[in-house]
Amino acid sequence: MSKKIAELSFDLQSGLAAFDVPDYDDLKTVGMAATLAIHIKGLGEIDYGVLRGVSAYYMGIPSTALDIVLRILKEVGHVELVENGRKITAVIPNIPIFDEVYSGIGEYIKSECSFNEHEETVLAILSSLQDAPANHDALLTSSGADKNVFKRTLEIGETSGLISSHLARGRNILISPIYFADNLDGLADAAVAAGASNLKSTLKHLKGNQGWPLSIALAEGRIGTVNLNPVERSLVEKLSAEGMIKPPTIKFGSKSESFIFTPRPGGARLNAANREIYERAMALIAAVRKGQLLPDQYQIKYPLKILEALRDKGFLGSNSEAGTQYHNLVVLRVGTLKPGARGMQFHLLKTDENKEALRLAIKLLSSGSLSGMEVNKDARLALTKDETYIQSLISAREIKAKPKLIRNEEADYEYQQLLLKL
Repeated sequence: MSKKIAELSFDLQSGLAAFDVPDYDDLKTVGMAATLAIHIKGLGEIDYGVLRGVSAYYMGIPSTALDIVLRILKEVGHVELVENGRKITAVIPNIPIFDEVYSGIGEYIKSECSFNEHEETVLAILSSLQDAPANHDALLTSSGADKNVFKRTLEIGETSGLISSHLARGRNILISPIYFADNLDGLADAAVAAGASNLKSTLKHLKGNQGWPLSIALAEGRIGTVNLNPVERSLVEKLSAEGMIKPPTIKFGSKSESFIFTPRPGGARLNAANREIYERAMALIAAVRKGQLLPDQYQIKYPLKILEALRDKGFLGSNSEAGTQYHNLVVLRVGTLKPGARGMQFHLLKTDENKEALRLAIKLLSSGSLSGMEVNKDARLALTKDETYIQSLISAREIKAKPKLIRNEEADYEYQQLLLKL
């Protein structure tokens, strides 16, 4: 649970980076720590001045909070600090590229953090909205939150873009744009028409079987080994037709097939610079799903092992169906086809983007989770530059405005009453 809280704190920081919210204390601080950790992971020594500029410019971490954040990361073993007296001069990341950042932050949360009522409420709301949209009244009840605290949390969420409210068929439906990016009104309508529980279960089936052929889902009424009930089947058809699960449609010779994935997340979870990587990852999964479930003659039994072999060897052995199965990957510049003994071989083009797409495809196929795509590549690049570069970057645009305060009307009223008593 602590690891999940660390992930949610990252999401919270992504939404609130430009805002000053006095309601949140520890949660925002650990969110800054999680944000910084995922961006410095795998890097070498970083000058403190460079880190200060980059973390403020790209991550919304004010310079006044940076020392506190770094000392949290030091405590969990994610960084070593080079200090001159009490002044930090450089930071040495100590997070291997394949290590899990959120687990370490989660351990810190478990031992050191005590969240207030507002923080507990926003965690409950985001945790629910991470899986599927929710009915306002049902979420208020299930969260167990005080009605005024719940209302305040939604005000903060809607102002910052963490939460959006949609009126669908007379019902108030809450969605987090952090986790869902496309056709939110349609998604809200689906939640009301089919019921939030059916929508949640359908998305869960998709997560466990990323890249499932749409034709099989509709014709056989199943995703993976799970049989869909009539409402779930209708939902799959509606979600794909209205662009909420955006199935990539790929041509294989004279035929075409759509492969369905969980909805595309928002920019906090899928940074704009990583969208092409995500598209290539889906294409890789679609290619092996085609061989697994829609083969011309020879079936792939273990699609995950095929992708792992491509990662380890850099190519896939020749087969007579490779020309059609991997054609789309050639078009997307993921790889090339070369003649082999028994047909064509597929060779990965070993660019950083393709390696990352393959890593993501393996992750999506094995766990259903989209991970590592929240990293801002421009921020990581800037961390390798000198302070002069950072200053020129910042001066290229006006110094960021002071964070906007999301006012609390109840606190303002109490303050005014206090003044009247003086």
